[in-house]
Amino acid sequence: MTDPIYENLNEEQAAAVAHGAGPLMVLAGAGSGKTRVVTRRIARLLRDGVRPNQILAMTFTNKAAGEMAHRVEQLGGGYVRVATFHSACARFLRADGNRLGFSPDFSIYDTHDRDAVIKELLEDIGVGSAKVKPSQVGQWISKLKNAAMKPGDMGGGDDISRLVERLWTPYHERMHKQGAMDFDDLLGNFLQILREFPDVAERYQARYPWLLVDEFQDTNRVQFDLVKLLCPAPGNLCVVGDPDQSIYSFRGAEVRNILEFDREYPTTTTVRLEQNYRSSANILRAAETVIANNTLRKDKRLRTTAAPGAPLLRLKAGTASEEAVTIIDAIQALGEEGVAFDQVAIFYRAHWLSRGLEQALKDKGIPYEIVGGLTFFERREIKDLLAYLRVLVNPLDDVSMARVANVPARGLGKAGLEKLRHIAQHEGMSLREAIGETSLHGEFGPKARKGLAELAHTLERAKLAAASGAHAALKVILTGTNYLQHATSFGDAEDSTREENIAELVSDTVQYDKAPPGPVEDDEPVTGLSGYLQHVALLTSADTKGDGPAVRMMTVHAAKGLEFDHVFVVGLEEGTFPSMRVTDDPAGLEEERRLMYVALTRARRTLFLSSVRERMINGETQTLRPSRFLKELPTEGVETYAPSWRRYEADDDGARSSGWSVTPDPEALAALRPGARVRHDMYGNGAVRRLAGRGVHARAVVRFEDGVEREFVLEYAGLKLLEDLEF
Repeated sequence: MTDPIYENLNEEQAAAVAHGAGPLMVLAGAGSGKTRVVTRRIARLLRDGVRPNQILAMTFTNKAAGEMAHRVEQLGGGYVRVATFHSACARFLRADGNRLGFSPDFSIYDTHDRDAVIKELLEDIGVGSAKVKPSQVGQWISKLKNAAMKPGDMGGGDDISRLVERLWTPYHERMHKQGAMDFDDLLGNFLQILREFPDVAERYQARYPWLLVDEFQDTNRVQFDLVKLLCPAPGNLCVVGDPDQSIYSFRGAEVRNILEFDREYPTTTTVRLEQNYRSSANILRAAETVIANNTLRKDKRLRTTAAPGAPLLRLKAGTASEEAVTIIDAIQALGEEGVAFDQVAIFYRAHWLSRGLEQALKDKGIPYEIVGGLTFFERREIKDLLAYLRVLVNPLDDVSMARVANVPARGLGKAGLEKLRHIAQHEGMSLREAIGETSLHGEFGPKARKGLAELAHTLERAKLAAASGAHAALKVILTGTNYLQHATSFGDAEDSTREENIAELVSDTVQYDKAPPGPVEDDEPVTGLSGYLQHVALLTSADTKGDGPAVRMMTVHAAKGLEFDHVFVVGLEEGTFPSMRVTDDPAGLEEERRLMYVALTRARRTLFLSSVRERMINGETQTLRPSRFLKELPTEGVETYAPSWRRYEADDDGARSSGWSVTPDPEALAALRPGARVRHDMYGNGAVRRLAGRGVHARAVVRFEDGVEREFVLEYAGLKLLEDLEF
């Protein structure tokens, strides 16, 4: 009879499950059956006589913990404590927090509660939240705790560093007085107890002689210190992870924890899970070739018995709109072949890259879902700025005006906004009109009066600027309200994301002003700022996800742990992926490469990689070079992809390529001449600047009304002479 615990395990998986006493490190490659090994190892320990209450397994999400516990029960193992680090420490502190003066009923403060305490402390020392956001201080306190550091270790002499150092002790004294801990305290306080009270540490070591830690590459310094005190060397500690998938340094994760594990536990047995059960051989070869360029890693080579599969497709698009249209056309073709849309995913390095793709999906009527985030126009900073723009067009829009009347803060507050509402209602005015009437502001304090006057002035200037288009209006709003500084000064990990999203909104207004959509049937087109807001409203009101399967869109970080039959990775340019923020940071570049490895290994059957030559960033068209990660791909198993309507390619240094691969129709040349006016279905009207080449090299360069020159292979360009068109 087959042993269910070892059923369908390969040799390495079985070795990890069977390992007895002593430290064990399981280097689990992508798609190698890691969860199966962890749960079966627990089930095997239970079957061999280890009691359920002697095992402690820890991971990083409640979902993962619940799934692991459920699988153990399915194997007949019974209940085992599988918990996140935070939930395990919270439970232990209920029993032993009294060692630090906490009652068993201590409160756990989330980030909002934490920031409320910091706000009170800032006010106590005369620093208003308009000068420094409490969340900025809170984020720094959290970073220090996760790195097991104190303010003196920051090494900075700026205002925020001095504030953190000044508030560090008062913050913890206030928290202790209120009988509360923040999320980071759950780990730090329990670690302090284990260090300062050896009897408590010995009790937990005896209580849990078997310790397992999943996703060990994601642990921070405090978590590893906890593990070492709960299970000191040479204990029965099993850690499972993959240094090639360590992508959370911004949360404090330290890849060196897994790379140097065997230094802390010299008798470690290492088992490498290298058999991949997810991806085709071509996909796997590409991922392995890219990650081999990293130096901070453990030697590990994934292998598969799967067929080579389809070649990876490499798109070199001219612009972001070409990239989006080409990818969505390819997804539509998959749907027509019978592929369920929920087996298709689009990955990007940063949230802002989703906007053009979302629009292209909506244009084609393809349902989609943003995983782990909001759609572009649902993000708070975008909704704030659109509210400003709506008030310019419709001064009676009290909902939009109320949303931003005190954003950024103008000394109005919730009570002040209600007072303004009452004044407006009493005078028969809209909120916008009441803001512009300074004679009605006598009941407000000096800060609020000044803020309302500045807001009214900005709105008036923006309304005048709107005559020149949506971009001009948005520019005045951004500068007049200082909104960008407001959106990027929260002190959290999303500051840079908000900045990128605002830059993309700027680019969207620029693109709209240059080429607004044409009329629908016989209706007159709505242009300018009104047209832009209508355009956005139609996009946001469209259903993004129907009742059936939907295409999944997400950042690569959100994709970790997921897998799909068909994966599209977009925006593979230097400065985008890898991010420009790590260009001069070798360790940061290695993490970006690990992120690329994660993206590649999510795909089961097909993988589509794209870059663009030109992308509009913060309203300016920039020429970009392909990502270095694309150059690291193997030549075998990768093919260049070009849609039927475009056969132009740019080589990897961004220069024009003469590698034409089609035979143009000689008659296509005869009708064209320099200066001829032409129309292209995507780019609109333009003028031929020059013609070049013969035979396979025949091509035309056209300057369009958006000011951009584009080069086409004539047979596939689809250019039409304007004099030949009927209007």
